[in-house]
Amino acid sequence: MGSLFWGATIGLGSVVSTDQLVKEGLKAEQDMQPLVALESFSAAAKLRPEDAFIQQKIAQQLSDAAFVETDPDERMRLAKEAMLYARRAVKLDPQSAVARLSIAVLYGKFAVEGNARTRLEYARQIHENAEQALVIDPQYAWGYHVLGKWHVELSQLGFGARAIVNLFLGGLPKASVAQGVQSLEKAVEFEPDALSHWVELGFAYQRAERMDEAVGAWEKALQLPALKIYDEPAKQRATAALVEQRQG
Repeated sequence: MGSLFWGATIGLGSVVSTDQLVKEGLKAEQDMQPLVALESFSAAAKLRPEDAFIQQKIAQQLSDAAFVETDPDERMRLAKEAMLYARRAVKLDPQSAVARLSIAVLYGKFAVEGNARTRLEYARQIHENAEQALVIDPQYAWGYHVLGKWHVELSQLGFGARAIVNLFLGGLPKASVAQGVQSLEKAVEFEPDALSHWVELGFAYQRAERMDEAVGAWEKALQLPALKIYDEPAKQRATAALVEQRQG
């Protein structure tokens, strides 16, 4: 991770290195404590401001904090701040697939809060940045995850939405359920122990009317441990989908 920079003071005159702060941040992230992790990464960034990895980690903690935030205004504030750090990370390291995908993910958060036209405009940015992340790293599971969700969701656009896209936004890349399934299958291929990939693959299969495979994907997800802050809500979605399927 590079040479050590000293100067972060803790307690009675003791100091910690940037690497130690990063280690603490990663531990807090693993423990699903984004605000605690943010404090450590922010302190590390003061000591090593040109480190793209640290900048991306700050963006990720802000994004994760936005994920669990219930107030819409605060959620958007956190997402906007995260975007600043994600863009900074890409500027510092244009070959960081993770930083590039962070931008795609954050546009997704913006889209949730926006109006119909804004959501479609952000959809273009999601696709573009996910594609760029995969150019950088063709085996990046989360790149395929984001791209797969994009295809599944955008394939459901009605005639009116498509007219807006063509008239005002110059069109969007063609989206298809089949491409969404293919991308999400690649996500589980490259990262089979990530339950969120299986959950979204299940919904892609459902959209493709491949219900036996959808049920299998959701059941697989429920067998895996929740290791990320967004995993437990994903499990809840899978559970609800299975209950609905069995009752239907």
